Amino acid sequence: MCFILTMRVESTYSRRKIFRTLTYGVVCSGFCGFAPMRWLVSDIRAGESAIYKMSFDEFPQLSESYGSVRVNVAGIPSASNQIVVTRMPGNQFYAVSSKCTHRGVAVDPFKKGKGLYCQAHGSQFDVDGRVVRGPARSALKLYSASYDGSEFVSVEFPNLGYTVNASILQTIVGDRLLLSFETIAGMNYKVALGSRLGDEDMNFVKFAMTEDGLLNSSRLTGEGGQVEIYLKPLGDAGFIKVIRE
Repeated sequence: MCFILTMRVESTYSRRKIFRTLTYGVVCSGFCGFAPMRWLVSDIRAGESAIYKMSFDEFPQLSESYGSVRVNVAGIPSASNQIVVTRMPGNQFYAVSSKCTHRGVAVDPFKKGKGLYCQAHGSQFDVDGRVVRGPARSALKLYSASYDGSEFVSVEFPNLGYTVNASILQTIVGDRLLLSFETIAGMNYKVALGSRLGDEDMNFVKFAMTEDGLLNSSRLTGEGGQVEIYLKPLGDAGFIKVIRE
């Protein structure tokens, strides 16, 4: 079972002519292709979608037609983090929200001849989420599901992208790196620094919630709005990783 964020790379040719990718942002000092300056900071952009990859080894139900499984997906907001994934004949895969649109009770995995059934009040849905029988009136949310032709199916959760704006501030306690970004309510955020892009040995760092505050926070929980955090720049250059859990 694997959870990743998709990548979208963009470039600009202003003072931010630096790598831009998934959750990475570059902090660079010195020349970096420009006239000398102390710090040069990029924006950080996350992917537009999250991809949940499921292997048949971990979910053997999906190895056969009409196999179906209900699963909680880590890293997805709680309003939509439980889904039902079903395999139909012809290697067709469907992924829908498990929450019945009548009262929000989780529907059972798909069964041939019964569909997706809600035991609470008897609502039934087809494999693609369409209502077959009430009292539910609206369909279950349908997600894009793709099959690699071998042993994996991937489910896409759209509209989870976010941008982290970065800038350097001079404060009474020295230089601080300001990161600001929109949060999702209930999701946790951490920050790591490394010397190279994609560095496996990136270290989690503590941050402050005010520009001259103590660097004693290691995690924050989103409340659904904009947040600002402040880091102490370390070394001459490095890469920042903003991690959403």
